[in-house]
Amino acid sequence: MNLENLELQLERQEKKSRLILRDDLYDLPVLRDILGKAASRKIRVSLLDSGRFAPDELERLADFPFSFYTSDVSRSDFQVLSQINLGLKRRGCRLFYFLQGELQEDSGFWNNVGLFEAIYVSGREKDRPLGLLAGLAEEVSHGRTSLVYYHHKKLEENLARVCLKNCWLHVSNKNFEEEAEIMILDLLREIKKYGGSPVIHVDRGQSYQFLKRLADAGAFLVFNLPPLEPASRIFSLSESWRKKKLPEKAFYLYREIMA
Repeated sequence: MNLENLELQLERQEKKSRLILRDDLYDLPVLRDILGKAASRKIRVSLLDSGRFAPDELERLADFPFSFYTSDVSRSDFQVLSQINLGLKRRGCRLFYFLQGELQEDSGFWNNVGLFEAIYVSGREKDRPLGLLAGLAEEVSHGRTSLVYYHHKKLEENLARVCLKNCWLHVSNKNFEEEAEIMILDLLREIKKYGGSPVIHVDRGQSYQFLKRLADAGAFLVFNLPPLEPASRIFSLSESWRKKKLPEKAFYLYREIMA
């Protein structure tokens, strides 16, 4: 998006809405100006890291509030990430991390979990060993960092191990087996017992009664269905959940999308 169109977008956006920007589209002075204009309109900026800017340059941007989304692809040096975190944190900005590569037991990642507001892991592109994820869930449950895991396969009973305190587990109901309703509800209750936060993306139609039971068992519902009949109970249920808020750290950029 060119600068002129971006400025028009800022003028039209509602206060407290969110603007997602890539940091490699603009030079530092221009980016700083954009952040200033967004701050004056109380628009929350999420800045996607390309690895372009040095820690001291990012700290200069932090005169205005923003959330900084990096990854192991953009930044592999935890010493640099530590510098970035220090510079952003003292200015009130937060650092988020998407782990796209393998989670390995001997990685320096484990010693730096506390740098991040949230760590995002997805099973979309590769299988994620639940044993290692459970270890990461245990690690974050004792601190302030959150773990957000997007599970793209059928549900497993031991998924509760990756959704402890400070953890968010995203699953889609398109992966629910019809005969496994009791197992799903039991899993939600176990997650609730451990203090975790399950998020269910309703990507296909299911009965109102079952969806209501999912919510009653502790799931946060995100509806992604075609237009519904306004007089239906599912429409009323979807509208009530649409108005509910998830914290920024609980999802990667867009709450409706399974990352």
